[in-house]
Amino acid sequence: MGVEFRLGYNNHLKVEDFVTREAAAIGAIALHVSGAVHQNAVAEAAREAGVSVTFDPRTERLASPGYGMEKIPGYTGIPYNLQDLAADPGARAKLVASVLEAHPAATTLITPPSFFIAAPETALLNLGLAEMTRTETSTPVRPVITFGSRCSHALVRNVAEEYARAGFTAVDVRFSPLGGEKESIRKIRAVYKNLDAFKGYGFEVTLGQSGNIGQAAVALGHANHYSVGVAQLESVNHARTINAQSKPPILDEDGKKKPRPSQEGVYLPGLALTVSRATGTALLGHTDIRTRIGCRIGPCASSIKGPLDDNRGHYLHARAAEMQQLMAQPAAWRVKSETDRLARALELRKLINRKYLGKDEPQLNTRTLESILGQIGEEQAAAVA
Repeated sequence: MGVEFRLGYNNHLKVEDFVTREAAAIGAIALHVSGAVHQNAVAEAAREAGVSVTFDPRTERLASPGYGMEKIPGYTGIPYNLQDLAADPGARAKLVASVLEAHPAATTLITPPSFFIAAPETALLNLGLAEMTRTETSTPVRPVITFGSRCSHALVRNVAEEYARAGFTAVDVRFSPLGGEKESIRKIRAVYKNLDAFKGYGFEVTLGQSGNIGQAAVALGHANHYSVGVAQLESVNHARTINAQSKPPILDEDGKKKPRPSQEGVYLPGLALTVSRATGTALLGHTDIRTRIGCRIGPCASSIKGPLDDNRGHYLHARAAEMQQLMAQPAAWRVKSETDRLARALELRKLINRKYLGKDEPQLNTRTLESILGQIGEEQAAAVA
């Protein structure tokens, strides 16, 4: 069990220091596709601490046109036609070679190229790429498998069976779109059922980029790990990613590319919620509630503004502390521990919506927490029926 952190381009120094000090609840770190050249030190620190090191090549973006993809391994300047790739072993070999070459030497798990699964043919292409990758390296291979959230359970089950037959033992499974604060109990139920298809074949399963849905999946036994970014990447939305890459970069008056706005937020443990800096500042500035929603561990122990002053460092120790607390429970108590955490967060969100937000301020969403708690209740009821 563990939380996995996916590094951004420039947060490796924070992660290196944290992994060196507190690695117990971290299952893995994933190096950034274009920043990995600067991330050797954090990779070595993770390995020394017994933490797996992966690399996310992001090849799923190569099937669509767009900007800023030059550093993605396998990029050729034109989108891949997946039907042509499936029929061309030479092209697949070149793609695999590019991805393997891009992996830093310190990685302990190889991520083969893969594409978003909207049809069974793409699932078979991904399997072929994973098998080809495995023949070219002696390092263990952990495939990333990204399903459209509307894919049938039968397809997911068939994919799990094919990967098991091929001899893979660990997978990073993602569903798109999934995450955020407006998910239904129906979707969460389907995701957990699909994860069970992989667990049923004995896979070590990571639910990728999944926030609270992922931690609850670990508590319930549907997954072994879940992953997030550092104060971001708590959800998966392939369509949004492809739409973003289709937009040309914004240039300044000198013709230089402006950096995109940061997607990092401020994590408030009491609310089990990552919010914008403006919302975090407002909530942590209210003396009625700030001690109930903030953080009092690690570097945040000396300042209620810790989550704002160092949102990345705080995110790391807060998320890891939650996972460590879950891991410390006997297996039979983990669901109760997670239920208590989410129920407290739900009540606090409702309290804030009721008493501490103006009529023109957006409400804190509660649907995903209610859905997770509802699903936990259904599973507990089924277990004793």
